[in-house]
Amino acid sequence: MAQAVAVVIPAYRPGRALVDVVTALAGPAFAAVIVVDDGSGPDYAAVFAEVAALPGVTVVRHAVNLGKGAALKTGFNHALCALPDLAGVVTADADGQHAPEDVRRVAERLREEPARLVLGARSFRGAAPWRSRWGNRVAALAVRALLGQPLTDTQTGLRGVPKALLPALLRVRSTGYEFELDMLIAARHLGCAVREVPIRTLYEPGNPGSHFNPLLDSMRVSFVLLRFSLLALVTAAVDNLVFLLTFGATGHVAGSQVAARAAGVVVNYGGARRAVFLSRESHRVTLPRYLALVAASGTASYALIQLLTGYAALPVMGAKLLAESVLFLANFAIQRDFVFIRRGKPGGATDWDHYYRSTPWTARLTRRYTQRVLLRALERYAPSAARVAELGGAGSAFLPAVVRKLRPREYHVIDSNAYGLEILRRRVNGLGQVRLHLGDCRDTPAALDADVAFSIGLIEHFPPAETRRVIERHFALLAPGGCAVISFPTPTWLYRAARALAEAAGVWAFPDERPLTRAEVAATVEQHGQILFETVLWPLVFTQRLMVARKLS
Repeated sequence: MAQAVAVVIPAYRPGRALVDVVTALAGPAFAAVIVVDDGSGPDYAAVFAEVAALPGVTVVRHAVNLGKGAALKTGFNHALCALPDLAGVVTADADGQHAPEDVRRVAERLREEPARLVLGARSFRGAAPWRSRWGNRVAALAVRALLGQPLTDTQTGLRGVPKALLPALLRVRSTGYEFELDMLIAARHLGCAVREVPIRTLYEPGNPGSHFNPLLDSMRVSFVLLRFSLLALVTAAVDNLVFLLTFGATGHVAGSQVAARAAGVVVNYGGARRAVFLSRESHRVTLPRYLALVAASGTASYALIQLLTGYAALPVMGAKLLAESVLFLANFAIQRDFVFIRRGKPGGATDWDHYYRSTPWTARLTRRYTQRVLLRALERYAPSAARVAELGGAGSAFLPAVVRKLRPREYHVIDSNAYGLEILRRRVNGLGQVRLHLGDCRDTPAALDADVAFSIGLIEHFPPAETRRVIERHFALLAPGGCAVISFPTPTWLYRAARALAEAAGVWAFPDERPLTRAEVAATVEQHGQILFETVLWPLVFTQRLMVARKLS
């Protein structure tokens, strides 16, 4: 796996702080330090010459000042061209606002999680300048609206950007401070998860090194949100004009609504896809979703018009304007979360942190059914289990019920996801028999001598050879005669149909899930144990097969 990380530092008319920053970062921790002179002019040539003389440092120049976003893109392009083994880049400011140890921490997190965008998040407590506080607050509001995701520090200049995201960022049109907000939008709609790492908040008195204009640049950042509003206004004008003309000619509400929506599609689709949500997903993916939204929104609008004209006696145009206003935010949220977003990218990894933060309500329902089946199997085949091991149990929904039913002396949870284990730790605080293990389920300790080892929805997230290893680890954890319980998705017609619909709608959250045939799992299970019971859980829709086997002596 590529581990090379470069530092990109955009600099415009820098002070001596730039020399201090680059001196602290130049060295073996980074593959390169790329400083971009954003048109600073001859008066600053000596500073850049001193920086360029440091080992491992490259200075790239703009002839004129193009803006922070343009400078970052120049640095990204240079890193992609010069470093074929690049894992990603870390961006840092030239004014000394980022402690070198914080830059290295962000780089290390990027190496650990090379598919995520890592943000160094400041707290903005204490003596942070008012213009920095104001700029971050404006951007935070825009991000909440645009992404549906609260972030602590949306304007931080300290970021770990994964290599996979860099080519898309080179195509983003913004060139100033608003580029950093557009980076978050691009990450969201390319399915790149965001991770925040706390960093120190450092400012010089008066913040002289910052070129952030609190009025102009805040307006530029806010314009990112206004792009949708402006596009919506233009679309609304076209939609209502066509509706008015068609209704005046025909007097038919439904036909006028269809004509208006068709005209709105022509105006709105391309702008929303490229200018607002920065989506580069193919038309064959986004257009069906968009047209489905148009049809649903048009139907809802028509129903509201009929309701308002029939019961509130509003004129047709007044009813239409009110109906469209009511649906505005819903349309925005659906376009943001379902239409112009890439999910389920083949070969990608499931974002378990995001899943544990916002578990779908449907999962809560299906877990109840799965839990009932699991408890019946445990009660029948391991009624007196004293030691239980759950593999892949971070954020376990089954632990409390299993503890109540079996009353084990020990309950071990093994998972590689630290975030999910921390959630579970807070939930089970006070349950002395629970032991949490942070580790790979393919390489678990074999000395537990458990009476039960089980997993729900784990083994399907690995390639075939690794799936076999995880199954074998269930038996390695067991004492002779212990029971392994394994649940996994199986490719029934219902599973295939439900998954196809979920992927088409953009809501499929498990890109690395591989439905397994019974034969593939049984071939490994029967090498280590005797299958006692199995069943297909059809009510889950995404059908799972649950298998119980007793370890051979």
